[in-house]
Amino acid sequence: MLAIAAAAPPDPFSPNYSCFVADFGCQSSQALAQFMGSTTKNLGDFTATMIAGSFNVNIDQGSWNIAHSQFLFWIAVTAPVILIIALVQIGIAMILQDWSRIGRTAAGAALAIPFSAICVWGMQKASGITDDVTHTLTSVVQGGDLSQGLLRVLGLFDAPKQIHGTVMKTMQFSQDGVIWGMATQGAQGPGAVGEYVMALIIVALMAIASLFLFVAMSIREFGLLALAAMAPVGLMMIGQPKLTAWAQSWINVSVGLLIAKPLAAGVVLLAVELTKTSLSIGVILVAAGAVMAASFSPLWATKLVSFAGAEVGTALHHRFSVRDQFSRASTVAAPVRAAARIVKVGR
Repeated sequence: MLAIAAAAPPDPFSPNYSCFVADFGCQSSQALAQFMGSTTKNLGDFTATMIAGSFNVNIDQGSWNIAHSQFLFWIAVTAPVILIIALVQIGIAMILQDWSRIGRTAAGAALAIPFSAICVWGMQKASGITDDVTHTLTSVVQGGDLSQGLLRVLGLFDAPKQIHGTVMKTMQFSQDGVIWGMATQGAQGPGAVGEYVMALIIVALMAIASLFLFVAMSIREFGLLALAAMAPVGLMMIGQPKLTAWAQSWINVSVGLLIAKPLAAGVVLLAVELTKTSLSIGVILVAAGAVMAASFSPLWATKLVSFAGAEVGTALHHRFSVRDQFSRASTVAAPVRAAARIVKVGR
């Protein structure tokens, strides 16, 4: 008895409308549908790669070593400049007999290199902590990590496939997903080509959002390395009048970039958790919007840190201003109270 092998189910992303040779309209629709179906699958693979690389790639020790070598170079360049600036400032302060300014400038020049080294060391340690926090956030999704959870919203999943005798994982659309359903409807006939258009648009939106997220996280990693390498340019200005703002800007940008990654992971995680129980076009659009918003996390995290620092500085300034005004009021009121006592005694 001959065993009849079961025929493989048709691939909805490569439709066959069984067109006649002379039916050019049907042939054109089929070619267009096959092109859009293939593009949809390729964009799905692209989205999976971008999402997986957004949170799973961290700064390795080799990259930090390169940044440290650049750090030493910028110390050698900046140290003579700081020395000249400090001597000029001390000379001006001596003429003005401003002894506090002399002490502040001298202390800033003496502590410039240790302060820079400590800040860069702290940045590297903080980067490891934020990576651990991000890993914790991306691992709480049931059934896999954050990237797999987001791909399930899109309808993608890892599927083992044997290629040239080797079992490899490839991304495939789930038969329960929205994209698969659209492709299945589009494979019914030339009149349903519009389903492929809608599927392609949705997957393209997610692909663009995931690309922005990947680029943002890559810029974040490079930005931290650049800040560590050129830290002396800003941090060694600490204690120098009118140049301390450089160090403040360095700290604001560094803290903003450090917290950008876990904040982005939190936004994407929230979207996945809110949308994983529903399979609809709206859910995918919401997830794409969340990924796009997360891609701007380095920008708004830096703005948030700068705003918080400015508000703290303003609050402290107002606190001292109120204290000074209270002191002045007490000084003015003292003679008035003394005069009132004299009048009272005279009576």
